[in-house]
Amino acid sequence: MQLTSARSRWAWIAAGGTAIAVLTTTVLLGPAMRQGTATSHWDAPATTVDKQIDATDLYAFTSPERQDTVTIVANYIPFQAPHKPYQFDTGARYEVHIDNAGTGRAAITYRWTFANKGLPVPSFIRKREHQAGPLDKLVEQSYTLTRLRDGKWETLVHDGYVAPTDMGGPATPDYPSLRRKAVRDLPGGGKVFTGTAADPFYSDNHAVSLLRFGLPFFPVKTGVPTNVSALALQLPKSELALRGDAAANPVIGVWTTASRKSSGLLGSGSDAYKQVSRLGNPNFNEVIIPLKQRDRFNGLRPEDDESGKLVVPSTLDPDQARVVAKQAKVSAPAAPRKDLEQIYLTGLTTRGDGPIRRDLNSHLLNRDVSRVAKAEELRLNMSTPVPATQDKYGLLKGDEQGYPNGRRLIDDVVTINLRMLLGEPAGKGAPGLIAEDNPAFLLKPITGSFPYLAPPVTAAG
Repeated sequence: MQLTSARSRWAWIAAGGTAIAVLTTTVLLGPAMRQGTATSHWDAPATTVDKQIDATDLYAFTSPERQDTVTIVANYIPFQAPHKPYQFDTGARYEVHIDNAGTGRAAITYRWTFANKGLPVPSFIRKREHQAGPLDKLVEQSYTLTRLRDGKWETLVHDGYVAPTDMGGPATPDYPSLRRKAVRDLPGGGKVFTGTAADPFYSDNHAVSLLRFGLPFFPVKTGVPTNVSALALQLPKSELALRGDAAANPVIGVWTTASRKSSGLLGSGSDAYKQVSRLGNPNFNEVIIPLKQRDRFNGLRPEDDESGKLVVPSTLDPDQARVVAKQAKVSAPAAPRKDLEQIYLTGLTTRGDGPIRRDLNSHLLNRDVSRVAKAEELRLNMSTPVPATQDKYGLLKGDEQGYPNGRRLIDDVVTINLRMLLGEPAGKGAPGLIAEDNPAFLLKPITGSFPYLAPPVTAAG
């Protein structure tokens, strides 16, 4: 799954500097320039100031070396500086949801809750984002992982180990062993990893600027030179499939949420918890949903998307498509955008009325499903074969195992989403808008086995 070999340190520094400059400029310009960058890093006003519940990216793909399993990775807490510790919120629930029937409802939910171990660190040291000073390295975290299925909760991991930031020296000696300790076997043949990792996101900054802000920027491709906090699962396909039959019912929908106690934000939930963050498809909230409605979207459940008068209308007629098309000097496809409805809300199939005539990842491809709800989820067809050679542009270059059929760590989702916003693959679109001959690269190459994420970026690069 590795995109390229490591480049020289000076190339990394130059590229990283460019990325930081772009990210910093974007944030400083604020709402006037539509907040956020780098897929779902800072996707809504509330999450921009609340990093602990900010989901940066969600991935779902067939595990290359264990093809009877699916790997799901949900990353949180963006832009973590090297050599500085960060913690999950002990008052929040972090969840990964699986819809295997096309209803928009979770048939299976995996929930992480966290506890601090060691000396408590006062909030004035952690500050708002829980990025801390030297005392924070005395705090480790543990987690409990539970699974909700068939109306019953089951504890899968108790007192699990959270891999910390690589602090170097005496603070985190023999870091590789700490990382290995954070990989746990699950009942039934699965695995879980929880902890800090290098942010696997990368993109062409020209694509980011066009997609997110409708503004030009010189075409530098780079990784994000910071870390994230990862929740990763590797699960048997039979555990995820409707009625346990991955051959007959191979399509699943995936999304991740964070819910918190006593939040003043709009949201949905129970037991005094309110959902304050939601992520399925990359770029959906910050590109398809209007700015003033993005916090509201983060509080919605997929099962409410069809009737909620926000998600479906925004998808069928996204204002950002016209903004981007004008800047790119091309014509935006006319509304209603039934192609985007397929990509984001129903999945691709020839059995509906959408313009993308391809049986790829709709729940209607499941034998035991006859109707699907329009719901924003990252859909994966678990039966799609893993190709010998993967293409970072996924479906747009004929690689059906790539985005939007799930999402792999190598997929250039910003460029793909930009090109889909302008009409591909239903129509001609604007495939030459972003140069394909300038190879994108991850800041740190991903690994060949679970959890695939690279170890954290350190100050030394």
